[in-house]
Amino acid sequence: MPVATYISILRHRWLLVLTPAIIASVISLGVAFIEPPRYRSSADLLITRSEDRRFDTEDALAYDLPAIIKGVPFSIEISSALARAGIVLSPEQARAALGASNRRRVVQIWAETGDPALSEALTVAAVEVVQRRGLALWGDPSATPERTLVNVVVLEPPGPAVRTNDWRAGVVSAALRGLAGLAVGALIALGAYWREIAHASSDRATGG
Repeated sequence: MPVATYISILRHRWLLVLTPAIIASVISLGVAFIEPPRYRSSADLLITRSEDRRFDTEDALAYDLPAIIKGVPFSIEISSALARAGIVLSPEQARAALGASNRRRVVQIWAETGDPALSEALTVAAVEVVQRRGLALWGDPSATPERTLVNVVVLEPPGPAVRTNDWRAGVVSAALRGLAGLAVGALIALGAYWREIAHASSDRATGG
């Protein structure tokens, strides 16, 4: 069927096309305005192997670190580190707040909570644990705080937490959901058209 025919179908059923988009956008904006604020602090680390360069393991270390940071043992260490600073946060809460990703040997660590000070404290603690524990986080029993076996270079130190769900983010989210709603509406309109065609063909076949 020519593209012009599809366009004509959608134009004649514009209400079906627009309704899902409008509903999705309005709901998304409503959620954005009533959702509690979220704040994220992040830091960038360069992870390289300090000893035993017989194998090219640097990339593997950086690839593994995000999973380690999201693991239970790491969250327990973070909870303990925060407790020593007078901040009470369970390992489960720490694990839910922390995240990480890597670009080759550069690992970005972040923490996102409803409290900017807590997000910053979590990120600082995460960086300190990685620096102090070194290869022990990867399960190497020979690593010690004095001999971590990993070089951790702080490329971007933990910065002030910034809000991640402000009105700008809400508008972007509403726009994206609106586009998705348009796609759904177009499918509904085309489905309605084909259903009408099928009914008309059935009526002609039965003489109705």
